[in-house]
Amino acid sequence: MNTFRPFISRDSANALRVVALFALSCWSAQPATVVVRNSIAAALAQAASGDSLLIEGPRIFSEHLVVTNGIHLLGTNRPVIDGGGEGTPLVLAAPHASASGLVIRNSGRDLTKLDSGVLISSDHVTVNDCRIENDGFGIYLRGANNCSIDHNAILGGAALASSARGNGIHLWKAQRNSILNNTIQDKRDGMYFSYADYNLIAGNQVTDTRFGIHYMYSHQNQLLTNVLSRNAVGATLMFSRQALVQGNIVTANRRHGIVLKQFDNSRVIGNVVGGQNRGFFVQQANQNRFEGNLIATNDIGLYLSNISEGNVFTGNAFIRNTDQVWQPPFESGQGRQGPNAFYEHGRGNYWSDYTGTDRNHDGIGDTPYHETDAFGYIVDRHPAARIFAMSPAVALLRKGEELIPVLDTEGVTDLAPLMDAPWSSTTPVSLSARK
Repeated sequence: MNTFRPFISRDSANALRVVALFALSCWSAQPATVVVRNSIAAALAQAASGDSLLIEGPRIFSEHLVVTNGIHLLGTNRPVIDGGGEGTPLVLAAPHASASGLVIRNSGRDLTKLDSGVLISSDHVTVNDCRIENDGFGIYLRGANNCSIDHNAILGGAALASSARGNGIHLWKAQRNSILNNTIQDKRDGMYFSYADYNLIAGNQVTDTRFGIHYMYSHQNQLLTNVLSRNAVGATLMFSRQALVQGNIVTANRRHGIVLKQFDNSRVIGNVVGGQNRGFFVQQANQNRFEGNLIATNDIGLYLSNISEGNVFTGNAFIRNTDQVWQPPFESGQGRQGPNAFYEHGRGNYWSDYTGTDRNHDGIGDTPYHETDAFGYIVDRHPAARIFAMSPAVALLRKGEELIPVLDTEGVTDLAPLMDAPWSSTTPVSLSARK
């Protein structure tokens, strides 16, 4: 009986071999999860892009790692990567590399060599749920775009002078990154941005630094819902434009809340700024919109330079600042009236020291609010008189000034002061404790 044997040509056989080899290569290229037994560096050398290295803690790995493929470092039970006080323990230098669940500590502290806990030099990198304990830079993004830095704790050493520490999160020429929900303490600056555009900075908490956020030559960023407290300055935003600064809580910083210098065409909306020497320090900042901010219990609520032009202030609540708004006399004497508007479309701001009436009950005061009144004139020339700012005698003087102005002085005038604060009087934040 003849057995049927199908005829396969040589070309067909070669084609089948190619298909089989391709299928085998695809199978072998599937991402693998490798449990690290001894050395992370040795496991990295064997891993392929897309693999995950499972690093078990609480073991300590005294290594310096450079990830050059899209490999994922996954820590369980908080394994430690210890740099031994030298260099950068972890460099992520490949697209789509990631690190999570790790404790990274004891980097070097030579800031000229960019010693960092984590250095990121490639795009689409993720660092989340890590704890970084070092005196150098915490996480440094250098020319890295579209990265995600979220839910990390970055801690410096309080014993070291602030000027000698690195920044918590540092971005240089880095665009479209997400910096979310990180906690930063005892670094030089909490977050520093230089030539860094289109980034989202939201939900971070920064304490005990020089500047909570320090920001230069960086445009079209969003700073949202950050909490900045117990720093020398909450946020210093300079030489930048087209930002959105919204919903941040900036309180109890030692000097200033938010500094805006040569900061233009931006929106500053719905922030809480209280308990500082100066709430807002605005200098040479133009065409910005300040709306719905609570500015309370500062020595000076708004320090406004007359070099700043075209800014609009509406719907803000100025509450119990010793000086609600102050313009330096050497600038107000330059002959400028200051083309900044403190009302828009018939709606101004709330001033806790406004004593006017609202006879038609439309929510707008019947008489304008003047910040630079007779008492302000006195304080400009005799700053020690500020101690009397909340006294009954000054309240009576200001009431009389509203009815019969004593001096024709330059300064802030709100033609439509609000009778009720846009903010609740029980706002759940501390505005008082100043170091």
